[in-house]
Amino acid sequence: MNSVSKIIDLYIRALILVLALTIGVAFIFVGARAALAASLKTVNVISGDSLTLGDVFDGLSNEQAAYILGPAPQPGQEMILNASTLMRVAVALDLEWRPATSADQIVIRRAASIVAESDIRDTIIKTLKEKGLSGKFNMTISGAPPQMILPPDQMPSVEVLSVKFDPGSDWFEVALVAPSAQTPIIRANVMGRIQRLASVPVLKSTLRNGDVINSSDITWIEIDEKNIQHNNILKEKSMIGLTPRRMAVAGKPLRDNDLERPQLVGRGDFVTLLFRSGPMLLSAKGKALQGGAEGDIIRFVNVTSNRTLDGIISGDHEVTVSQ
Repeated sequence: MNSVSKIIDLYIRALILVLALTIGVAFIFVGARAALAASLKTVNVISGDSLTLGDVFDGLSNEQAAYILGPAPQPGQEMILNASTLMRVAVALDLEWRPATSADQIVIRRAASIVAESDIRDTIIKTLKEKGLSGKFNMTISGAPPQMILPPDQMPSVEVLSVKFDPGSDWFEVALVAPSAQTPIIRANVMGRIQRLASVPVLKSTLRNGDVINSSDITWIEIDEKNIQHNNILKEKSMIGLTPRRMAVAGKPLRDNDLERPQLVGRGDFVTLLFRSGPMLLSAKGKALQGGAEGDIIRFVNVTSNRTLDGIISGDHEVTVSQ
């Protein structure tokens, strides 16, 4: 076979996989070698630019294994050859192999060095902190994070070439390069927004009026600072000892007017009256004409004398009267 014929033969062979994947025509070559037994691989990770017959089948001669079927997937990508495609390749190259079932296939993956998304985010956050960003925050990237896929012989690293950050709007734009500024193989521009967070006390479970809040009822969440209202409760001590005016939902920031002091005396309740006069303390029975919480001044009737007086609620169903 002269040199021109050899070139034509190699060119035709390189088209086998492409033609098999597209138009499904089985090719039979004049002067093909005798059938050679082969077994199918199921998964193979390759590093070269070309896909060879040896990447797909085992049990081949060195010459057969080196046979180029077509281009390999891009670094980090994969190609799936199904039973139909594999059979066309086997028939075209006179391999003694046929699919056992229609589920037979091989997954070809191209080796790559991939910069992890977490590394990209960490690099951006570190750079923004160097620009003065502080406190608690979330970072949101506009669109999908960039895919920085490098050849397998490169380190999966990333560096920042430039950064723009506006603390007023909390928007940023970062120019990234991988694996380094000295060897810039992959470049990407990333835009996003910083969401500044504030810690806010909330209830662990839903409570109703009459349920007195203590420290074990409280947990903390982080919310966007821009969503905080002027009357939101931001301190734990501003909740302890109070009760919801109505129903307070778990996990939701509370406002000042959502809570009140728990009512210790209800209108019409019988109360213990404590009369203080110097060192003396006397008690009597009374009936409240008003309800209230600790420290409130209410009117009541002394059941014994039938007199109406004012007193300060000093405890549960207890009113103190100063003489």
